[in-house]
Amino acid sequence: MINNLKTKNIKRISRSAEHAAFTDLCENPFDSTSSSLLCVYREADTHVSPNGKIVLCEIDKKSMTSNTLQELQIPGSDLRDPKFSFDGECLFITAYAKTLLDNGSISRHMVSYSSTNGKTWSAPNHFGDDAWWIWNCDRYKSYFYGFAYNRAAESISLYRGNLDNSMHCYRENVFGLEKSGKGYPNESALLFDGQGNANVFLRRDADTFSAQFGFSPPPYSDWEWHDLGVYIGGPAAAKLENGNFLVAGRHVDWDSESFSTRLWHFNTKTKTLSELVTLPSGGDTSYPGLVINDDILYASYYSSHIDGQSRVYLAKLCGVKSLNTTI
Repeated sequence: MINNLKTKNIKRISRSAEHAAFTDLCENPFDSTSSSLLCVYREADTHVSPNGKIVLCEIDKKSMTSNTLQELQIPGSDLRDPKFSFDGECLFITAYAKTLLDNGSISRHMVSYSSTNGKTWSAPNHFGDDAWWIWNCDRYKSYFYGFAYNRAAESISLYRGNLDNSMHCYRENVFGLEKSGKGYPNESALLFDGQGNANVFLRRDADTFSAQFGFSPPPYSDWEWHDLGVYIGGPAAAKLENGNFLVAGRHVDWDSESFSTRLWHFNTKTKTLSELVTLPSGGDTSYPGLVINDDILYASYYSSHIDGQSRVYLAKLCGVKSLNTTI
């Protein structure tokens, strides 16, 4: 692998807000000219405040200017970590809704919004099981799949179904403390290849804190796991032409207790990560979204490195094709 990945431009794309964070990025499937991206993020008072809403914006690839298309919110609820999923016709935005009830308890469940034009969106639909957080979903054949985690269970389970009405547990306890001897698996980036093989990059927040890579052919009952040896918070991934992956997420320097958003190359044969680029970032940062256009990589992420306030940025990098070169 030759690393010629270089940052060409970085722009702030979030509007003025106390806290803008937790991004995802996709090609605009409704743009016939393929000249725009869609970015989604959470806007709220703080990292964990109860008033989070989802902001959807359209970004021109050439100028990297953004235009807000929609706000999605549920009164009394905090909508967290929005993610895109596309079935070929309908674009979904999924999020985790936390609601403080009158009796003082907190309701936790997944919600989805759907659109066939990117401008008008459905009312929120509930799916999945309460208190199980389905982090991101990818589609293979007629189903969406996603890994759900539950902190108390210290395990992840694979869910399958449709985002507009139902997602059910398909493979229970795929990885976790009891099954694998490694604690608190949570956020994940799940991607399928052309043969339907599942690839997942998994964050952990216990014991060694090391991220994991998981692989399974259909029907996803026989998983092979590899310890990546580094911490990756809010993992995102994109497939390269040669079958390897770009991976992004929060990197932690444990010695200095500093945080940054970093890009890695993942070799599927050796199951190893190689550092590529650290984006301008620090403090409260990570939760990227990735889109590859030929030799260009677009990466959305948030960071508080400039003045301590969390804002969303879009980075444009060139040199992706060099990562397909073997030496």
